[in-house]
Amino acid sequence: MKQIFHILKYKFIAYVKFENRFQLYGLTNVIKDISSFLVYAGFGIGSFFFTKSIIKFLLVDIKVGLFLLHQFIAMVLFIFFVAVNIGNIIVAHSTLFKSSDVTFLMAKPVKPSQIFLIKFLDNFFYSSSTLFIVIISVLAGYASYFHIATGLFLVLIIFNFLPFILTAGTLGVLILLLIVRLSAKFGVKKVIYFLVFLYLALLLMFFNLNSPVKLVNSVMHFYPFIDKDKFLVNLLPSFTSYLPSQWLSEAAYFISTGKFSESIPFIIYQISLSAGLFLFTYFIGKRWYFYTWLLNISLSNRRRIKKNQTGIISFQKQSILKPQVEALLKRDFLLFFREPVQVIHLLVLLVLISIFISSVSEIKFIGQGNFYLQTSIYLSFFLFNMLLISTLSLRFVFPSLSLEGMSYWKIKSSPVGEVSLFLLKMIPPLIVLMIISSSLGIITNLSFGFEFGLINVVITFISSIAIFAINFGMGGIFVNHKEKSAIRIASSQGASITFLFNIFYMLFIIIFLFDPVSSYFFSLTVNKPFNVHIFYVPLIIIITMSLLIIYVFSKFGYYALSKDF
Repeated sequence: MKQIFHILKYKFIAYVKFENRFQLYGLTNVIKDISSFLVYAGFGIGSFFFTKSIIKFLLVDIKVGLFLLHQFIAMVLFIFFVAVNIGNIIVAHSTLFKSSDVTFLMAKPVKPSQIFLIKFLDNFFYSSSTLFIVIISVLAGYASYFHIATGLFLVLIIFNFLPFILTAGTLGVLILLLIVRLSAKFGVKKVIYFLVFLYLALLLMFFNLNSPVKLVNSVMHFYPFIDKDKFLVNLLPSFTSYLPSQWLSEAAYFISTGKFSESIPFIIYQISLSAGLFLFTYFIGKRWYFYTWLLNISLSNRRRIKKNQTGIISFQKQSILKPQVEALLKRDFLLFFREPVQVIHLLVLLVLISIFISSVSEIKFIGQGNFYLQTSIYLSFFLFNMLLISTLSLRFVFPSLSLEGMSYWKIKSSPVGEVSLFLLKMIPPLIVLMIISSSLGIITNLSFGFEFGLINVVITFISSIAIFAINFGMGGIFVNHKEKSAIRIASSQGASITFLFNIFYMLFIIIFLFDPVSSYFFSLTVNKPFNVHIFYVPLIIIITMSLLIIYVFSKFGYYALSKDF
């Protein structure tokens, strides 16, 4: 244990010592750190007040009741759990198997089990640090609204949320070790594709059995008796009682309603599962880690010695494009598919988009008679659409400039102009993103009137370009040519700040859309013609702000490509 505490001590000192950070990184990056702190603080404060406002809106304005509120929370927490779990699988692969720290420590008199524990904790805090800020801010807003005492607030964080996240992260590391072991026998692609299929099947099964639309319609049959009661609990599928997300939601409900004693069983379930899973993962890591580390080296070497296969994208094939343009486009395409994880992430996001598309068919008929509820549901679908575009941009656009790597000087010395390079880096992914966002916008608004649908498709289109520009420009500001893993770049501090900018921008759009959208649904409720002119001012404001964002952040990206490396 002395070795573990020794390593953790100096990792902590290296992280927090300001003088060393200033001398090592210089004034520019120190200013970035201070700016990052200010952005995080602003986001935390904004999340606090936004959480209070949204709870008040759902309970007071829409009157969904405590039961539906906490079931919505449980569903969000389930998605959150899966996201943390998948994120830890991907980030843990870099942390446990590709990190230079591991190679260094393996050559020292440090046991592999100790290295596993250190890097496990490193991975957990590296991939979840931004989530902690979000959780504490949102939970503080929740506690403030329900006037939860400080002691109970700490219980909710320490004994509920932290074990919940630890369970998701620990399960991710355990699955990663299993993937490496199975890959040696069955091949990497087969194991990964099977895992992707399994995750997608579980997501589809969950939302099929626990559909939020069906739940809302079922509960609203009992209006106004829609607060938590035994007969409402019977509306839930039985399997949800075994989910950590449901335990967390139940504990939050009982704490917020002053029934702390009834939350104790759910707290015990949460702590027991996380502690048991952590000990089991450490036991497996103690036995498997060194072997899987060697296996990963062997699997990586196998992939390297495979001969390049010819195909449509191979460099042996010529096209009508100029040689420089063709080379850069094919190189970016091959670079994208260099790691199976890239493809897996893309497939997962595309399936989430498919699930989203399949769930919008009855959006116009959900919550009829309550225009506030219809407005909230429509804007929630719109926001989810934007979140998907933001996730795609953050995951695949933000790292694009950094992935040029240390060979960036080759491109700078090639016969390719800066403007051409800028367009080649920006246009291809932008076209793909525009196709996805336009499809989502059209399908979401298909069941509404032509004018209403057209305006919102235009807003979706222009806002998607703005989100793309934010991620492209911020990727230039926080460019890191030394990092080879796109996953770690997309999980870095710069990526977290970029995501916060995305959130701010999306909330800006929602604020300006709320009044005209609610007016539209109110006109449907009272059977009056809708005056489309109410959309004109918000539309002009959104387009103007979006064009300004596109220009500014595109300049950031262009500057990153044009400056000397």
